Amino acid sequence: MQVHNVQEKIGQLKNQLTYWESHLKEIQNKCNHDYQTDSFYKKCLKCQKTEALYY
Repeated sequence: MQVHNVQEKIGQLKNQLTYWESHLKEIQNKCNHDYQTDSFYKKCLKCQKTEALYY
C-alpha cells in the first residue's frame, strides 16, 4: 500500500470509530441501568457502561 492509501484508510476508520462511539453513548444514555458494583467501579449489566467509584 502506498502512503496515500494508508492515510485514506485511517481517515475512514476514524470516521467509523466516531460513529460507533456516538452510537454507544446514545444507547448508554437511554439505558435503564442495572449496575453491578465492584470495589473500584460499577458496571451496567445491560449496556456495559462503567463508572469509577473513586478518583
